[in-house]
Amino acid sequence: MNTAQKIAKESIISFSGIFYGSINRYLYSALLARWVGPEYLGIYSMANAIMLISEVLSKMGMETGVMRFVSRLDPEKDNDKISEIIASAIKMCALFSLFFMIVLISCSSYIVSNILSEKSLMVSVLIVFAISIPFNASTLVAAAATQGYKKLKYKSIVTQFINPTILLVSMIICYWLFSAESALMFPMLITGIVGCIAMFQPLKYLSGIRRQQIIKTKFNYDLLKFSYPFMFVIILQTFMHWMDILMLGYFTNASTVGLYHPAARTAGLLQALLMSFISIYAPMISQFHSEKNILKMNQTYKMVSRWLLVFSIPISIMFILFPENILSLFGKEYISSSNVLIILTIATLLQAIFGAASPTLGMSGFTRLILINTSIAFILNLGLNYTLIPLYGINGAAYATLITLTTIGCIRVAQVRIFLKMNLFSFKMLKPLTAGAVTYFITANLKPILENYNFVVELLIAVPCSLLIYGLLIWLMRLDEEDKSFISSFGIIKDGLKRNK
Repeated sequence: MNTAQKIAKESIISFSGIFYGSINRYLYSALLARWVGPEYLGIYSMANAIMLISEVLSKMGMETGVMRFVSRLDPEKDNDKISEIIASAIKMCALFSLFFMIVLISCSSYIVSNILSEKSLMVSVLIVFAISIPFNASTLVAAAATQGYKKLKYKSIVTQFINPTILLVSMIICYWLFSAESALMFPMLITGIVGCIAMFQPLKYLSGIRRQQIIKTKFNYDLLKFSYPFMFVIILQTFMHWMDILMLGYFTNASTVGLYHPAARTAGLLQALLMSFISIYAPMISQFHSEKNILKMNQTYKMVSRWLLVFSIPISIMFILFPENILSLFGKEYISSSNVLIILTIATLLQAIFGAASPTLGMSGFTRLILINTSIAFILNLGLNYTLIPLYGINGAAYATLITLTTIGCIRVAQVRIFLKMNLFSFKMLKPLTAGAVTYFITANLKPILENYNFVVELLIAVPCSLLIYGLLIWLMRLDEEDKSFISSFGIIKDGLKRNK
């Protein structure tokens, strides 16, 4: 199995899980938005942002470190060493997460009343979310360990199938049997507990790790030394990801945050596509780098970047041309954030194009450079949000995200070119760009014809037509051998590929 086929095989597993998980979480957000309204949705969004930031601190970058350490060892020859590394990572994560859980619970009242100026309900939501941190953090570190084995199915099953399903079902049950308030709070905790239990089962199978080993193992300071710089990177990335939500909460109110949330959640579907590829790309790049196989690194880097663009373009077209239709799924009151969805879609599309550059630098050992890049992005995003939100409201927050992601993406691509001598761009990228431009033009002219229909019917007609046009154009532009190998690994019309020579 060649590189293209391996990436495709593993990515389809990851993509299937991320697709299912994203749809479930999207449905969760849509139902929650309809049932609780913008104000409660804003409270949920702000509390979730604070929890995730605390969660990143709890993990201490362990998920990145354990994935890299495990991926560089032979599971058959070095399994004892691998299990020790994993046990140490989980133990450190558990202790750190308990500490930050206590800190967040203790500071919840101050954060809500003095920083966000919100209602007491948010204090309760924040406390319950804090209790879920140890479970969520341990789950993600355990998932990263299985990812280091280059086995994506276990992580996908738990984090993308089990967890989103539990989250959605428990939210529905809490809302129907109890109240809107309980639907905000308890599904996150329930999901964390179930996910943690479920994730440790495949980890035991792969590594043989046991609870007593985790308790007795010593801290692996080499792992900690490698991982903690990533903590600063990830905390800054998480802050930057949720900066718009937090600063909207600071400058405005929960209702405004609630209006922004559906647009951000929708644009985030593109990020799910990005993660499906990066999840297997990162450990493979780490392996190629350890083997000093620069040729393989360069080929894989270009191929993944190109296919991220191929898959991102048709989704972006739909979000840009039909924002009102999509946001109507959350409720009519959210249509006012249509411009936000357009801006964030453009930002996320650019992030997808540049997305392979960051893990390439990270898995090649440029941890300090990653930290510098992320610090620059954080400062830029903070300054832009501080300047633009008071002037333009929710649109200002979206513009801040667009400018930041574009700037830092260009910087990372340039660094890969300078330090690793790997060029992202090639003439092959003109194929999806051309196909996307033509598809956009045709779909934009089709839109006025469909406006007389219900917004759901309009989408049901526009989406398949757009995908058909785009796919046909990609096909007519002909595929090279690497593309054919990649697509054939998905099991897509292998006989047809032979006829396209």
